[in-house]
Parts: sequence; structure tokens; C-alpha cells
Amino acid sequence: MTEPMTLARFEQLVAAYGAQPKRWPHPERAAAHALLERDPQATQLLAEADTLDAILFVHEAPAPSPDLHARIVASAPRRRTARNLRLWWSGVALALAGGGGALAGSAATAALDPTIASIPLYEHDYLPAFEAAPEEKTP
Repeated sequence: MTEPMTLARFEQLVAAYGAQPKRWPHPERAAAHALLERDPQATQLLAEADTLDAILFVHEAPAPSPDLHARIVASAPRRRTARNLRLWWSGVALALAGGGGALAGSAATAALDPTIASIPLYEHDYLPAFEAAPEEKTP
């Protein structure tokens, strides 16, 4: 069961959400209705909020004049196509630089790979570690 609502919390609830209970937070509706049944000050607060809601709902703001509308549209910032174009070109340049680097790296790897260049890697004639050891003499 929910805690009983205080008059201060009911006042906050009505000030924030208005006099119509359907706009109040669902978990607090039952406690607010219970407070309304037992406290005449809560009923008075709800009546005042209902009067304020009626005034606010009746009020309509006038439509802006065509002159005001034109001034607002004229003062809106323009699209910066030059900036967007420069940003696009910098992205293209970055992609080309990355692609060129990858191409240069793979070309350098291919050029330096001795198996592709037909360079003999392990010729036992010139590697001292693979020289034939002198035969052991047996007594």
C-alpha cells in the first residue's frame, strides 16, 4: 500500500501537473484521491488549480505576422556549403592518402621479399653454420 500523501506533496503535484488527475503520476493518484476525500484544503488547492488550468487552456497565442515570419526566416543562419565541401574533400584526401600508403607498403613488401625476387635464401655454401663439420677420426 502507498504512503498517505501530505498536503505539501499534493500542492507540488497539482502545481506540476495541473488539476486533472489523469495527468498526475499513476503511483500517486490513489493517495491524492484519498487526501482529497479527507482534507478540505486539498479540495481548495484543486479548485484553484482548476481555475488556473481553465485560464491557461482558453488563452491562445496570436499567429505571427507575415513581416515577423519573414524577418525570422531572413535571420536564420545560411547553410555553409563551402565548409561542407571542404570537409568532404578532406575526407577524400584522407582516404586517398590511406590507400596510397597501403599500396606503397604492399609494393615495398613485394619488392623486398626474396622469394619473389628469385634470390636464393639458404645456400649452404655461404652460411658458416651449415659448413660441414670435420669428420671425426676414430682411433
